[in-house]
Amino acid sequence: MPAVLRLAILAGFSLLLSACSMVPTTPPAPALETLSPAGPETQRLSFVRDDETRVLIGVLRHDSQQLQLALLSPQGQRLLTLVRDASGARFLPGAAFEPPFSANWLASRLSWSLWPEDQLTDAFAGSDWSITQAGQQRRIYRGRQLVARLEMAPGCQVIHDIEAGYRLSIASPGAASHTDITPDSNLATDPPCPAT
Repeated sequence: MPAVLRLAILAGFSLLLSACSMVPTTPPAPALETLSPAGPETQRLSFVRDDETRVLIGVLRHDSQQLQLALLSPQGQRLLTLVRDASGARFLPGAAFEPPFSANWLASRLSWSLWPEDQLTDAFAGSDWSITQAGQQRRIYRGRQLVARLEMAPGCQVIHDIEAGYRLSIASPGAASHTDITPDSNLATDPPCPAT
């Protein structure tokens, strides 16, 4: 094999390995049995990136075996369903659109807002991931790098994903249930969570 070709192949492998090393690892997830069963609970999820906002309705339920989040349009059409169980996180077949984020990304960000700080600390133990909390603000780190900042206000969590460039707001309308979703639902028109 000519030396020039061999050097080109080695350079290609080096570039590929360096690119793979830059891909963020999936953070460890806390055990489902450590979260109190709940649901179905209706929430309003606002995804903001590059000044573009997409508002969806989420119906969340979880128990010791499974966490499930159904994403619906403001008119009530089911668009996408996230499932996290013993097999990991995934989107169920039949999605009405291709989300710009992975199932692992959405499941991990949900876990950062759902689980108590001590359960996240236990889940992160022995990994590069860590959490700090002061008052209503949480910070998630991978090594020394700040990955996300969360504002945990009652009824509204705002997740600033610094690494991915997303802001995800999760507003809980309290007593509303999944049967309340109609084209005229207040969930679609209520003001978003306060920007932080």
